Amino acid sequence: MSTETPLLTNQHLCKNCDTELQGEYCHRCGQQDKQYIRSIFAVVGDLFGEIGHWDSRFYRTLTGLLFKPAFLSLEFVRGRHASYVPPLRLYFFISLISFMVLTSLIDFEFRGAQPQDKEVLAQVQDDLDQNLPNPIKPLIDENGEVKPPTVSLGDMTVPWMDEAEKAELEAKMQYLLENPAQLSQKLVSMTPQMMLLMLPFWALVLKFIYLFGHRYYLEHLTVALHTHAFILLMLMLVTIVSSLTTPLLSMEIWSWLGELGDWITNGLLLWLVLYIVLTQKHFYQQGWGMTVFKFMLSGVVYLILLAVSFVIMVIIGILNS
Repeated sequence: MSTETPLLTNQHLCKNCDTELQGEYCHRCGQQDKQYIRSIFAVVGDLFGEIGHWDSRFYRTLTGLLFKPAFLSLEFVRGRHASYVPPLRLYFFISLISFMVLTSLIDFEFRGAQPQDKEVLAQVQDDLDQNLPNPIKPLIDENGEVKPPTVSLGDMTVPWMDEAEKAELEAKMQYLLENPAQLSQKLVSMTPQMMLLMLPFWALVLKFIYLFGHRYYLEHLTVALHTHAFILLMLMLVTIVSSLTTPLLSMEIWSWLGELGDWITNGLLLWLVLYIVLTQKHFYQQGWGMTVFKFMLSGVVYLILLAVSFVIMVIIGILNS
């Protein structure tokens, strides 16, 4: 008796490569066997399902990030990825939220003297007139305010600029000196990009500091992503608490809340330092003496990286103003 091979219909074939399906995903190209052209109710149902699944992952991830130093990095290295938000996606999300909060809460306006301060300023001005050294007096105008500084590159040679470009640079620098709020806003807006560019170099520093730890570069990069996500989260929380409680210090009835806010911000900053030390201790599994030494060494290198990044940001901010 002969057997006939059943004909395959389009429902049993991968829509991308026409390979016979053996499950939900094509074993040849990896595409999911899913119908995307369907009713709006099915799409909305899938959307809520994805949001609920992502929320549960994010809750577990955020708990581990805040209270368990090195936990997420160790879980990622061990291959446990499905239960947590991936490191790069987590960093992007937290950096987006944190810098939105920081730019909305930080006041970039440089305000002049208020009317109630004029009497105090007049007294200070009289004292300055009597005690200021002669070389400094030309820097103070008749209203007692410091005269805006002038920018001049003079005979300084900038190799990649001609005279017209150098004059344009002088004008931009002078404008930013007279309008420092714009430079501050530009620097803050550029900080996420600069931190992201700094992360690979920081991971390379960790690779050299823990050279004999037999860990891959991507493992150090994972630690760097989680650590920086935590740093941004702490800075955001400190800014929120400070902005909410600092104005209460001037109110006698609510001053205790302002003092409580100071204690909370100090506690958050202390936890920030301890968290980084504990992260290096738990992830790299070295003794406390070596951990503290490498923490201090990496801290010095990190400050150098921050200084270089800040200089680059200032240069880019001036050129793009």
